[in-house]
Order: sequence, then structure tokens, then C-alpha cells
Amino acid sequence: MAHKRTLNERRLTKRQVQELISSGARPRPDLSVALEPTSLQSRVYELEGDRYLLVFGEQIPGLGGKGDIYAADAFRRFVDWIAKVDEDAKHGRHGSVADWAHYSALKHRLIANIDTLIAQLGSTMSQATDKLDFSYQSLDVVSAYVEGIGVERAQQEIYDHLVAYVGEVLRLRIRGHWQVNNNSPWQPYPYLVGAMHDPVMPINVVCQELSGLDPVNLRAAAANEVRRKRKPPG
Repeated sequence: MAHKRTLNERRLTKRQVQELISSGARPRPDLSVALEPTSLQSRVYELEGDRYLLVFGEQIPGLGGKGDIYAADAFRRFVDWIAKVDEDAKHGRHGSVADWAHYSALKHRLIANIDTLIAQLGSTMSQATDKLDFSYQSLDVVSAYVEGIGVERAQQEIYDHLVAYVGEVLRLRIRGHWQVNNNSPWQPYPYLVGAMHDPVMPINVVCQELSGLDPVNLRAAAANEVRRKRKPPG
């Protein structure tokens, strides 16, 4: 788990970890087991104040016995993310296209249903049309909705809807149009073409933000996708 997510500024020493454990930290073997796919061989303890202590396994050079403290929300997100990564690996789902192909109901037919999907999204969110105005700012409203229902439910119920809406925001931003890539080894998938950009992938944005590791921020992810795919001048 990225060190920047920790509540402690510096990684805890072995002595500091043992002091916390001795002061009443509650072992959480269920969470330790959940983190086994990370190969950290870590132990997890619950602390007062809705926090968790992660202690690295002794077999990890330079880290064994040391630890980090996480806020409960960040730690639970990490545990859920590890479970999803492990499940995807078991089923050979690697990358955003494979993730979308698994959850998408419409597959490459999404392009023909953009307007319907966006109308359904607005209805599902109970949002007035002026809130979903295809601006970057409108993605904050969609992000808040996804956070409210949870990423697992969003994956199951509105994956295509999110790709459609994010895609239209991106399409207008790059002045592009939709196309279908029929050369994918997994599944034909929709993407965006613009004169000043390499292929822009709404699927990348949605997959990243539904990973569950961080709070959903479709606005930032969409802006980053456009920035990354912009062709250099000349």
C-alpha cells in the first residue's frame, strides 16, 4: 500500500510497533488473510480511533517488523482492492478493456446506445439534465453518486452508462468521434478518435475510478486521459 496513504509521516520502527501492540491493539487475522495476495506476509491490528496498524512480515528485507497506520476507510478500500485484483487475476482479466468486457452488457453495441444510456443514468441518479451538461464539473456529480452506491454496485448496474457519459464528456473535449476497435484479443471495444489526440479511452477512466482503491474522481481521471493522449505540436 502506497506510503503516502499512511497517517504516520515516517514508517514505524519495530519498537514503535511493539509499543502499539502492547498498548492494546486488537489482532485482525481476517484482514491479515485478506492481504495474503500482496506477498507482504503482513499482520493487521485494529487501533483506537478507527485506525489500522499494518506490520510487515519478518521475511521482507528491511521492512520486517516495521509498520504503518492507516485510516479505516483507506485501509478497507485497500483490502477490497486486493480482493478484486486477486479475483481478476484468477479469471485472466488484465487491463481496462478486459475489465469492461466482463462488466459490459452492451459490449461494442454501446456506441449505438449512447443517448439511451445517458438518459438512463440521469434517471437513475435522479438528476436534472442541467446537472449532466457534459462538462468536467458534471463528472463530480457522477463521482459522488458512484461513491454513494459503492463501486461494486456501479460495476454491476451502470458500467456502460458511465463509459457512455464519460465518453461524451471526452468526445466534446477533444472534438472527436466514437469508433470500435475490432482488433482486440478480448472483445471489440469503443474508443474515441480526435485529430489532435491519440486514441482516447473512456474505458480507461471508468476502470481506474471503479478500482475502489481511492475515492472516485472521474473528473481528474478524464482530464488526465485527455492530457496523456494529446499529440505533441507538429
